[in-house]
Amino acid sequence: MARSLSVVLVMLAAFAAVANAATGAFNYEKSGIDWMGPCATGEKQSPVNIVMDRAVQGGKPELFALEYGASKTATVANKGSTIQVIPAADETHLLHLASGDYKLLQMHVHAYSEHAINGLFAPMEAHFVHVHTVDPNKLAVVGVMLRVHRHDSDSAWLRQWLPQAPVETNATATVSVAPTFWSDMIDASSGFWAYPGSLTTPECSEIVSWHVLRKAQPLSVEQAIQFMNIMAVTNQDRTDNRMPQPLNGRTVRFYYPAAATK
Repeated sequence: MARSLSVVLVMLAAFAAVANAATGAFNYEKSGIDWMGPCATGEKQSPVNIVMDRAVQGGKPELFALEYGASKTATVANKGSTIQVIPAADETHLLHLASGDYKLLQMHVHAYSEHAINGLFAPMEAHFVHVHTVDPNKLAVVGVMLRVHRHDSDSAWLRQWLPQAPVETNATATVSVAPTFWSDMIDASSGFWAYPGSLTTPECSEIVSWHVLRKAQPLSVEQAIQFMNIMAVTNQDRTDNRMPQPLNGRTVRFYYPAAATK
């Protein structure tokens, strides 16, 4: 009983920290360059520009394994600064890394992407935020790029929640999703870039282990515009992406997963 209570408290503390970073008390008018505090003074800030031929090959495969449960519903929440999708309270979705086990808290989307690959941005980037199951001061975020592959391509994953996303700040909606909703977007089989960094919204806490997947997911132009239109109504900014930050001596490593499920 005591252990169960401590785990609950860990999750609540982490969720509060992440939620406080997305309250809408900031804007993207200057793409984050006017943010203060650790956002301005931190040495391990995110996102970054990933230069592929400068990334250090990680050597042996790195543990990256999903243990995501089946889903039925999810909550779509307008946080003012972005749209979050939150798993149902009775679901458990775990990410196993070499540094421990992490539980999925929420997913949110940025348009344009926050990370750049060789200086190029994708139309959108999804961030799957996980908290360490023991230490709430450790987060693991999986970044997934969404790109327009063909003129008629779209994202079946976005279709499950984007049309129901509330326009009003602090409004929520419950949506029905496929059993594999959370795992459908995370395909690490082509490898991923990993580096130590921060949350990309104030307070920009430097507690994040980043894993940016090489494989992008499909997106339609219409879906990108739909998301940007929601942002335009919510906070007068069609985009919600922070510009890449200096590496300051950090190393970006590229790994193939030792064990990954899709």
